[in-house]
Amino acid sequence: SYGRATHRCTVNPAREMSDNPYFKKPPVQHFKAIHQQDVPRLITQLSVRGEEQKLSMQVICGLLMAIYTGMRDTSIRGAQWKEIDFDSKVWTVPGARMKSRRDHQVPLPKQALDALEELKALTYIDANSFVFASRSKQGYLSENTFRVALHRLGHKVTVHGMRNLITDVLNEGEWNPDWIEKQLDHQEKNQVRAAYLRTKFLPQREQMMQWFADWCDGKTGEISSDNVVGLRVNN
Repeated sequence: SYGRATHRCTVNPAREMSDNPYFKKPPVQHFKAIHQQDVPRLITQLSVRGEEQKLSMQVICGLLMAIYTGMRDTSIRGAQWKEIDFDSKVWTVPGARMKSRRDHQVPLPKQALDALEELKALTYIDANSFVFASRSKQGYLSENTFRVALHRLGHKVTVHGMRNLITDVLNEGEWNPDWIEKQLDHQEKNQVRAAYLRTKFLPQREQMMQWFADWCDGKTGEISSDNVVGLRVNN
């Protein structure tokens, strides 16, 4: 009406939503893993006994199990003594405490067995007793106990981050990726490969995790992925 074209202002709802910080997805929070160079110091801190030790034996052993096995917090805290087979050096975690909902066999290196033997004198009553018994309502260590303990020792990391540590160190050590994935109970997404990877690789994982435990203690692993029992699995 004023001799010039009028332009309608069009609004793109999708554009407005994407620009609005309210609708933006929060950044992915990765579990913070302990630095490799800090592992020997943590192991030394957990080896302290007597009045100088800030943590209970239940917490010490629980943290060592997280380091030496890579199992999740929930799988560890609810463990019962009947799950631990000292003769075969295997811990069988029931599917009810596994993310995959499947029973999972975990090889126990010598260092983990030594810690469990020390703890057994304190918490073993019968086979159904909780390994990491406490006075909490559920009868075992509460959620976040391990994280708080790590922070108390000066390590601002998460227990779940131990799984990242294991993955990094074992891959750098050129261990078979299938054994690493099986140790951490990761599910194979490729259905074809999954059909061929039903084996538990238990003998191979036993040697692999002993090598890793020795690495944590600052020792040189005498076993390499080239002389492990059994055939390597092609990727």
